[in-house]
Amino acid sequence: MRNYFLIGLTFIFFTACGNSDKLFPKKYLGSYHGIQEAYEVSMGEEPIEIPASKYDLVLTYGKLWLSSSKQTLEGTYEVKAETKMYYTFAVELENGVVEEWQLWKKGKRLIRKPTSPQPEIIFVAD
Repeated sequence: MRNYFLIGLTFIFFTACGNSDKLFPKKYLGSYHGIQEAYEVSMGEEPIEIPASKYDLVLTYGKLWLSSSKQTLEGTYEVKAETKMYYTFAVELENGVVEEWQLWKKGKRLIRKPTSPQPEIIFVAD
């Protein structure tokens, strides 16, 4: 009888270790959409305005796809922290850009915090 108990505990331990990459509920996976506001960058002495863009995001465990009308980027992410309000991700896109994103628990929204001068994008679940 004691052997069955030890085998059961071992099974539970390995099952828990195997699911460690899924650190947030499945309900947050899926499609999101958002708009990046227009912004200016300086090229020499001339400021150039970058027009507003619509983005679509597909989020699965460990991977994401960020699409605009001009390109689609694949990326990976790791959950770095969890608070009462959101999960913090470290996102690495295929073009080498590393950013911090926040997946909010209420309202099913995701905030992309890109590097300056790009403004934040707030994605809302479809």
